[in-house]
Amino acid sequence: MAQSDLLAELDRHVATLVANPATTKLDTKLFSDAELILPNHISPQQTLELVKSLAALLQVVQADPTPVANLLIKLLEPFAFDDILAFEPPIDFVTGLNTAAPICINRLMLELLGKATAKASDAAVLAGLQGVVGAVVSCWLTTGDVGVAQEAGRLLIDLLRIDAVREAGLGQGLVWKRVFGDVDVYRLLFSLCSLQDEHRLGRARISLAQARLMDWVSEVAVMDWATAVKSHHVEVERAYGVTEGEGVLAFAVLGMVDAAEDLLMGVSLVDFYSALLGTKGSSSTSPQLEWLIGKGVHDRTAEFYLGDSDSIESRFLYGPAANYLAKYAELYPMHYLGSNMAGKVNARLLVALDQSPAIWAHAESPKYDLHLLASVPRTSLLVHLSSLANYGNRSPLSLLPSKATNTDVLNTLATIFHGPSKEDLTFPPSATSSQKGSRDDIEASLTRMLYYNYLAENPLFWQNITRHADTIALVDLALAAINVIAAVTTANWSTTSTLAMPNATFPTPPTSHLAILSPPALEYTLPYLLAPAKSFSHLVGGRGDSESAVYRIGVAKHEALKALQRRIEEQARAEPGEGYDEILATISRRVATGVTGNREGEVGGRVATMDM
Repeated sequence: MAQSDLLAELDRHVATLVANPATTKLDTKLFSDAELILPNHISPQQTLELVKSLAALLQVVQADPTPVANLLIKLLEPFAFDDILAFEPPIDFVTGLNTAAPICINRLMLELLGKATAKASDAAVLAGLQGVVGAVVSCWLTTGDVGVAQEAGRLLIDLLRIDAVREAGLGQGLVWKRVFGDVDVYRLLFSLCSLQDEHRLGRARISLAQARLMDWVSEVAVMDWATAVKSHHVEVERAYGVTEGEGVLAFAVLGMVDAAEDLLMGVSLVDFYSALLGTKGSSSTSPQLEWLIGKGVHDRTAEFYLGDSDSIESRFLYGPAANYLAKYAELYPMHYLGSNMAGKVNARLLVALDQSPAIWAHAESPKYDLHLLASVPRTSLLVHLSSLANYGNRSPLSLLPSKATNTDVLNTLATIFHGPSKEDLTFPPSATSSQKGSRDDIEASLTRMLYYNYLAENPLFWQNITRHADTIALVDLALAAINVIAAVTTANWSTTSTLAMPNATFPTPPTSHLAILSPPALEYTLPYLLAPAKSFSHLVGGRGDSESAVYRIGVAKHEALKALQRRIEEQARAEPGEGYDEILATISRRVATGVTGNREGEVGGRVATMDM
């Protein structure tokens, strides 16, 4: 059907629907076709006329209006926010955002208001629209539709972000003033999330609102910590039990959730604490961390992980608390090392990770403990090599097995042995970046020491790793083992530490790729990487799921070999004539054969099986 015919048919159908909404059935296919074809093929004038007729239809339609709303969203995509505000009659955003309206109408309103996030001036105009910001807040916190809630919450964040007053920005701060300065809007943040109104709103509905507010406040706190912390309307805050001088953050953290009665919300609350720690720290402290410590939240959360309580609450919050400590240790390593937390965490890890081979291989993995182990500063894991602090007399790392193991253990070892990430340099370097660079250099040096110390305690490490990597019947374990090879190959190591190296009977080269090419890794890793990829095809008779899994393993193995190739290329350029060219030539020949390698007529390699 030509677009002109489609438009004419749609116009006739819309006119019939408007005239007889009770007796005319809405043609969903016609609207679907129109949504796909018309927006890009009709004139601006035709678009305006169609928009007006569809808007009139929404006022009377008795069928599900979703096809109409979807077509309107598509037609209005090219319109700017001031174009939307110029419509006559004006769009009633407040009514359209009411959760009593159909979900598709809520979505349409949010889509149109989202256009104000393109420019700070548009955001300022939206802030001045009577009742609109409050309607967005109410829709966000009370809707039962997850998609609408996410869109409304994102709209508020985007409006605040573009409206933020910055030294070089254009924001006027009017959205911030509307949200935090308008007492009616500000009160909604409390009233719609408080258990005081449980009888009116229902606990399930309030729990949803609380979770949404926590996600939102954590983002607001990153944008403007002072606004999130301080008091804005004493009468509102006092009515909901907030200490004088505190604001919405104190309400969300300290007074909103009854974690003892609602364990799932308790989990969300601890996750909220983790989000409040931020995304970057000065390594020693931040206003966010100091606030959490000052309110007792920091120690109370840590206790859910470190304590011996066997209560239901502690069991529920053990994992989230471990994640909180992991983020704390990662963002604020100097604060972590300077507190008594490092020793307590090590003590807990020594208990949690002390498991039999059978449990490691077959039981549920202690994933939260492993994540925490991979996140703590490597200094705290070298307890038996130095007298740096009271971190205990044994490293939790020593408990991780390489033989009877699992994917989480191998990925944890990969993370620890890879060292700190190499970040892009900024010029001129700031004091913070210089401090971080020095700290990362120490971490890189300690990473090397941890690797060699673990290798001294586990001389069959690389034999076990390549064995797992070759066990294609256990796909995830094989991929994790290859990840270990790749992580060590590309590790960020340094030799700046003055601590003594372990008493090893093997070479301890300064770089990780040379460690791969040195005993005890050499006799296992290089033969494994150079060998052709294996196949299941001769066993299962086709290219089904098993063959796909084998290909994934082959790709991962090939990528690990290519990573080694790049490192050896750099080494050969740095030290010509040292024999690296021959190694590089061998590796390059295998890389050139691709993922599967040259099997020389072999249908499939021998499939390894694991001794269970």
